[in-house]
Amino acid sequence: MAYTTLTLEHPKTKEVRFAPVGFSWTSLCLFFCPAIYRRDWKSFILMFPLCILTLGLANIVFFFTYNRLYVKHLLDQGFEITVHGAGSVHQSNL
Repeated sequence: MAYTTLTLEHPKTKEVRFAPVGFSWTSLCLFFCPAIYRRDWKSFILMFPLCILTLGLANIVFFFTYNRLYVKHLLDQGFEITVHGAGSVHQSNL
């Protein structure tokens, strides 16, 4: 389980995505499969060949960095981080 989860919302489509923050336990257990499940093709294209070429050793790096890559991917797509608390919604950037 990740340390916490961010809620990201796309301002135009109102689509909401949840992104974990911290160590990626799903990448530890499933290697590059979370990127496929989350439709994060950019990270998949990075992770899959490196996993094969290094016989899985590159995944050690992705255990610690994949969730950050996923949040960055969502921000690049135009999603905004929303923080819910105290009855108000705040927006911030990483």
